[in-house]
Amino acid sequence: MSDMSRRSFIASGISAVLLAQSVANASESDRASRIAADDAIRELLRQRVDVEKRTIGMAVCVVTPEHKRFVTWGRERLSDDHPVTADTVFEIGSITKVFTAFLLADMVRRGELGLDDPVTRHLPADFHVPEWNGHQITLADLATHTSGLPRWPNFPGELFSSTWLEAIPRFSLDDFKAWLANVHPEPIPPTAAGWWYSNAGYTLLGMALAYRGGRSFETLLQERVIGPLGLHDTAFHATVAMKSRLAEGHDSTMNPMSSFQGGIFMGAGALLSTPRDLARFADAILSKSSSKFVKDEQLLLSVQRPAPWIGGKQALGWEVRDAPGGAFISKDGVTWGQAASMVLDPGSRTAIIAFSNTAPDMHNATLSGGGVGAADIAQHLLRPMIPLAGQNGTNY
Repeated sequence: MSDMSRRSFIASGISAVLLAQSVANASESDRASRIAADDAIRELLRQRVDVEKRTIGMAVCVVTPEHKRFVTWGRERLSDDHPVTADTVFEIGSITKVFTAFLLADMVRRGELGLDDPVTRHLPADFHVPEWNGHQITLADLATHTSGLPRWPNFPGELFSSTWLEAIPRFSLDDFKAWLANVHPEPIPPTAAGWWYSNAGYTLLGMALAYRGGRSFETLLQERVIGPLGLHDTAFHATVAMKSRLAEGHDSTMNPMSSFQGGIFMGAGALLSTPRDLARFADAILSKSSSKFVKDEQLLLSVQRPAPWIGGKQALGWEVRDAPGGAFISKDGVTWGQAASMVLDPGSRTAIIAFSNTAPDMHNATLSGGGVGAADIAQHLLRPMIPLAGQNGTNY
């Protein structure tokens, strides 16, 4: 075992003991949802930042019916000592897909489109979409990653090389349409049961929603989802008020990374948000009320397709993962230098949302997961029987 692995293993073991002790001493409502106390969470974050040296700064928010709790450790960026707070602005990566799915649900419930509509019904005539397994690709196929479309278009350079990364914001709408017209979905391994994670698919979904709504995707999402939720620090582009609170991303060796630029792929993973905003979002969709967003959430979870490669099922936007202690709902987001993870237990109306301003270790990640960074912490806090840091070969 390497020194790094040994330190991580020991630190994770210490943190797990502290978390177990905190659960035993927590209030009755927290014991019911098995969520650790703030001091134990803070110690876990301190270990991750100061001992394991995996990241520069982290935040965790705990949402229960009684309250919202925010725990932070570390700095927003290397260049100064500004601490991470509940209002630090992080890149949330593919959690953006959940917002795109909420826009889809809103339009379905308004009667503007149907989940089983072929996507071509809601695109301009110059979009040529391939068929998958002999049938037209539907909106539900795109939202559940069962369209057969590849993860990304064929960008130049090796995967995640600087050339490859720089190609994403330069990839134009015309480039996308030309690629789509010539793409041939490859057979998916039988063990995947038809599920294949696709950023390209969510990009196409966002384009269809924007065309049907008669607005740009950014405007439509703001009008239908972000604005009505009261999320003042959630946007594709940082406002003047957000810029001073932006977390700087870092690679795995703690070198600063430039911010993620999603270009036309914004619907797949380009939103910025804060712990406070995502806690407000979680609270809204876990409410016992009959609000629009509760009904939208119910619609998203009403469609669940097999996704054995993530250890559960794929809903619209959300993943439903089987786990010791009970299944939970999740979505992870990873950009080139940041990570976020959102896990929910609708039964106890509890959510854990974790953030890190450093790229996670993806050796223990599912095809759509967040690896060791924010995802393992979020899952462990919600389901303490899930080990930290990839122990026992656990993937997140």
